Amino acid sequence: MSRRIGIIDLGSNSIRLILMKVWDNGSYKLQDEIKETARIGESMGPERVIKVPAIDRAVQTIRLLQKFCYANKVDSVHGVATAAIRNAVNGNEVLETIMKETGVSFRILSGEEEARYIYLGVVNSLEFSDALIVDIGGGSTELILCRERMITQWTSLPFGAVNITENFLTSPQVNEEQIGRLEDYLKEQYRSVHWLDMARGLEVLGVGGTLRNLGRMDRKRTRFSLNLLHNYRVHTERVKQIYNLLKKGSVDERKSIPGLSKERADIILGGMAAASKLLDFTGAPGIRVSGSGLREGVFYEYLFRNRLDPVVDDVTEHSVQNLMDLYQVKRNHAEHVAKLSLSLFDQLQPLHGYGAWERKILRIAALLHDVGNAVSYYNHHKHTMYVLLNARINGLSHRELVLVALVAASHGKLDLKFKLQQHADVLFPQDGILVRRLGVLIRMGENLDRTEAGVVEDVVCTIKAKEVQIDCISTDNSDLEIRELYKKVTNFNKVFGIKFKFPKEEA
Repeated sequence: MSRRIGIIDLGSNSIRLILMKVWDNGSYKLQDEIKETARIGESMGPERVIKVPAIDRAVQTIRLLQKFCYANKVDSVHGVATAAIRNAVNGNEVLETIMKETGVSFRILSGEEEARYIYLGVVNSLEFSDALIVDIGGGSTELILCRERMITQWTSLPFGAVNITENFLTSPQVNEEQIGRLEDYLKEQYRSVHWLDMARGLEVLGVGGTLRNLGRMDRKRTRFSLNLLHNYRVHTERVKQIYNLLKKGSVDERKSIPGLSKERADIILGGMAAASKLLDFTGAPGIRVSGSGLREGVFYEYLFRNRLDPVVDDVTEHSVQNLMDLYQVKRNHAEHVAKLSLSLFDQLQPLHGYGAWERKILRIAALLHDVGNAVSYYNHHKHTMYVLLNARINGLSHRELVLVALVAASHGKLDLKFKLQQHADVLFPQDGILVRRLGVLIRMGENLDRTEAGVVEDVVCTIKAKEVQIDCISTDNSDLEIRELYKKVTNFNKVFGIKFKFPKEEA
């Protein structure tokens, strides 16, 4: 059994829907998402009134989203409205009109609620300890200071990409005077946040369309080898380069910038000014893009509604376990392969010299080495690599993700040299030997559980001068496991510089 949950975010610039599917075992996945640029916060003016054309656009968009939810048999729809509705004098009337015309109800989030949902989306999908979360929206910017993964301060500032553009960048080709007035305003706004000095030097975790587009533009400029945005890092210097590029061009010229959404070309400069000046003010090393934000935060509150605290204890472990359930991994086999691979890793530590970080890579790769079976048994190791390189494992850096994918795929034949070259921009020079060594261990672990019956309980490694003797502790006949190990693990000597002796069985 499963449930489908729709979450609609009625923002100042865009109306966005995510469709999540949740199974009875607690696993979940994003099934679809839709974004429409409705600009409900456009031309509100100092009177703070949402105009009729904007209301009409919102109604039309939400009707389409409602039809989509109906066609996909969504069990419940959760609508939330943010700054534009919250700040408008006719916000409640607008929502009543939307409810009457579409049947979809929305609740207006307070600034504190919005900050909390943004935080929940980020904290459950990124590994960090101390950081400044920023969400540059269409009509407001949320700043959230976190210490040891907990909110300590937050504020909502009254500017976003849409109203910055309307108030400061009114001409298609901006000039230095407009930019100067805007930057002075932004500095004044940041100075007004009394606690922002406490964020100096901290990494910025970026949420929202402006910062996702920043990541996409930078990814195109650097020709990044992975088609991933979540957890993508943009150094401060590169943020400034992109900001300067945007300042020089007209709106039409911006539309040709690779990675930039054409729908955002007219407002991206204002959002990027807010991002660049924030980095100047805090001295942050850069921005790490989060693909999860407010909508995902609303979802996590729903998912963990029976828990006191909707924050996962370990982001990576939660994500790995969720993937195992989604791809119907045979848990007993995967966990036993992980146990045997890690036992080999620990006992052979004098040969490889690796520590806890490399051990983590091996464990995750072992647990997920069979996810490719969901595509096909034949060449499933290649399917595993593809799935892991394209499915988010929250908590892992992009380097860690590539290493996990390559190690997991190493239990079958793989053109490793080509893959290492393909992702040379992400990997370190020494990662080739790391993948080969961990790959041998995972191949040994899998072959020692070839019957998937757990007959080889553990191994005992004895390191000698010219060889490693590996003895099996078995509960039953393990001839098949030993034969497969001997037949398929042929490069142990090459990657470890020492032979391993044909194992014998210990009852």
